[in-house]
Amino acid sequence: MDGRLEALLRAVAERNGSDLLFAPGVPPTARVDGALVPLETAPLLPDETAALARTLAGERWSELQSRREIDFSFAFGETARIRANLFFQRGTLAGALRLVPYEIPSLEALGAPAVCAELVGRPNGLILVTGPTGAGKSTTLAAMVDRVNRERAVNVITIEDPIEYVHRHRRSIVVQREVGSDTLDFARALRAALRENPDVVQVGEMRDLETIAAVLTLAETGHLVLATLHTNDTAQAVDRIVDVFPPGQQRQVRIQLSQTLLAILHQVLLPRRDEGGRVAAFEVMLATPAIRNLIKEGKTNQLRNVIQTGAAAGMRTLEADLRRLIHEGLVDPADAATATLHPEELAV
Repeated sequence: MDGRLEALLRAVAERNGSDLLFAPGVPPTARVDGALVPLETAPLLPDETAALARTLAGERWSELQSRREIDFSFAFGETARIRANLFFQRGTLAGALRLVPYEIPSLEALGAPAVCAELVGRPNGLILVTGPTGAGKSTTLAAMVDRVNRERAVNVITIEDPIEYVHRHRRSIVVQREVGSDTLDFARALRAALRENPDVVQVGEMRDLETIAAVLTLAETGHLVLATLHTNDTAQAVDRIVDVFPPGQQRQVRIQLSQTLLAILHQVLLPRRDEGGRVAAFEVMLATPAIRNLIKEGKTNQLRNVIQTGAAAGMRTLEADLRRLIHEGLVDPADAATATLHPEELAV
């Protein structure tokens, strides 16, 4: 790694930033608590971004040239693990680098719902974590797998693109496979997982029909599966899974999902009002008999009503959690309003 790149990454780390972004025409920029902070004053020239990209790509430079974009990860000394994406834009090179701490935070440190600890003790079923890009879904999944690793003696397989948090073997065996280097794609790795004797499988992202079908099969065949989706709330996650299938298969998928689903968590990150950093808000939908029946019958428009009235079962809407954070003085009401599809409920 050349000196300039190392200095930029250290500058991000010193500011407790989450990302380093570079592109021609703008200075190297850090993302700190969700906001963009320039690290230098002079905009980068195309030759400079190409040099940074070439240093990062290393032996994969020819692959970047042919594919026009690549994902990978690497260790940055004792500071952090870096998840990198290099890509072309308007014929020039740019990049986005995410700094992932080596230490996996606990579920409690993340402010995750208490039910998460109980869910990862289940022998089988499907747990989904949803939310926008940069909402901390991967961190929540890593914390769940870490809890399994510390408390259960099981075989865990993770399939990621790329690997972010690195798990040490504790009570469990944790095998981590990276798409692109250890396996060709998610779907292929998931099919192979059936022959690799897992108890728990983590899937970095459910991107397509083949991957989603394989995830449902794994959950149906006696495995605990944890995965992520990009959706705006928990109910939308159900529609996203079902709608990816042809109409003739959708009823069967609803039945399959209603039988295997354990919970869907939706999360967003907001700036902390009381100090630096960010805080997570969570929506929780648990697969109670009422939820399972609505999924089976395709009545996803009614799921939110059940979540709103399911506090006794451990469920809550995102808006209820945002109201809690506002009441505790942790987030600004204006920031909370931008994180919800129902801002009118924050005043209730």
